[in-house]
Amino acid sequence: MNKIIAFLLLNLISYHISGQPQPGDVFREYTWLPDQAVEEGGKFLRVGGRLDYKTNNDHFPADRHENGHVLFGQYLKLDQATRAELVVEKLGSHEDTRNLRVSINRNPSIRIPDAKGIPEPESDYMHHNYPVTNIPLDQLNEGWENTFRFDVDTAQRWNWPQNIIYGLILRIYYNPEIADFKTNINGIDHGSELGKKQIIGLDDPNLNIRQVEYIGFYDDLNYEGDGIYKQWHYHYLRGRVIHHIGTAFMYPYKTTWDTSWVPDQDEIKVSVRIVSNSGLIYFTEPVENLKLKRNYVVELCKPFDQPKNWVTREDEFESKIMVNVDPSIIEEARIYWTSWSPCYANGIYINDIKVFDREGPCYEYMVHDIKIEDVSMIKQGINIIKTGKEPLHDGQMVHGMEVQWPGIMMKVKYAR
Repeated sequence: MNKIIAFLLLNLISYHISGQPQPGDVFREYTWLPDQAVEEGGKFLRVGGRLDYKTNNDHFPADRHENGHVLFGQYLKLDQATRAELVVEKLGSHEDTRNLRVSINRNPSIRIPDAKGIPEPESDYMHHNYPVTNIPLDQLNEGWENTFRFDVDTAQRWNWPQNIIYGLILRIYYNPEIADFKTNINGIDHGSELGKKQIIGLDDPNLNIRQVEYIGFYDDLNYEGDGIYKQWHYHYLRGRVIHHIGTAFMYPYKTTWDTSWVPDQDEIKVSVRIVSNSGLIYFTEPVENLKLKRNYVVELCKPFDQPKNWVTREDEFESKIMVNVDPSIIEEARIYWTSWSPCYANGIYINDIKVFDREGPCYEYMVHDIKIEDVSMIKQGINIIKTGKEPLHDGQMVHGMEVQWPGIMMKVKYAR
C-alpha cells in the first residue's frame, strides 16, 4: 500500500512540477532519437490513433520494439546517481489528445506534465514544448537494458488522438562532488554592461572538456513553447541544444553573443553547461546582474488571447499584442513564431495588412523570424495579428499551418 501511495504522489508531483537543471547541478543527458526506430524516416514517433507506433510494428526492427516497449539504446551510468528525469520533445499534433504518459521498463505509467504557461486543457492548443517528468531511480537499470513505452487516451473529438515525439533526453543527476571544473567566464563580470556583439569564453584549459554551451536567464522569446518568457533560454531539437547563446568546442571556448535584439531589462544572468568527454555535464554558477547599454530600446510584445486549435485549414485566426510606444518612432519590427507544416500558411496580417506569405517545409517543425518591411500599420496599444485561411488544393483540404503556443510574438526597436 505504501508503495502505491508513493507512486501516486510521484505522479502528482510530475504533473504539477517540471524541473530543469539549475546552477550547481551535475548530470548526464542520454538521448533517444526516432531514427533508432525507423518510424517516419526517422523524423518523429507517432503516439496514439491510427498511426500509433505500437500498432504499426513493421516500422520497427524486431529487436527494438515489443508491443510498444522500445529499447532506449544508451548505456546508463547510475553509480552515485541522486535523481532522474525525462525530457520529451513533444508536438501536441491533434487537438484534444490527452494524458501522454510513459512506462519505463514496464513499470506503471507516469503522466507527462502539462506546461505551466498554457491554459487548461493544454490539449486544446497547438503546442510544441519540452515537458520534464521525474523518473524514480529504482525504475532504471544500470547498463543497456532499459525500455520505454508511450500512450495517450484513446478518446478524441474526431477519433484520432495523436502526439508526436521528436526525441527524448533522459537526464541523470549525480553528487556534484564528482565534477572538477573551473567556472570563470571570461569577457563578463557581475554587473557588466553587455555589448551588441559580446565575446565570452571559459578560463579552463581542462583537456577533459568536450564542449561548452552558454545559456542566459532573461526575458525573451518563448521558443520553449511553455508560455514562460523569463527562464534559462535553451531547448532541444532532436536531442541537440538550440536557441541558446552559443556553443564552443576548443579552448578558450569563445563565442559571440549577439545581444542586439535582446529586450531591454535588468538583471540578466549567464551560465555555462560544461560537457566533459565522458558526457558528464556541469551547470556552472552564473554571472549575474548583467545590463544592456545602447542608444536604442527593444520592446518584447507578448501575444495574448491566443485562439484554440490554431491550424490555418480550419479558419482565419487572430490574437492580440500590445505595443506601448508611439509607432512613429519605431525604426524596425520583427515577428517570431514556431509552426508545424508552414508550407501551408496563407499569409500573416497585422491590423489587416499582409506582412508575410509563407515559407518552410510541409509536415515539419520550423521557427520563423520575419522582418516587417513597412511598420506603418503598427498602432500604439492593441494590435491584431491574423493568419489567413488555407484554401482547398485541387478541391482537397490540406493540413494547414499550425501556430504553436504562445503564438506570434513581436519585437520593436526604437531610439532611446
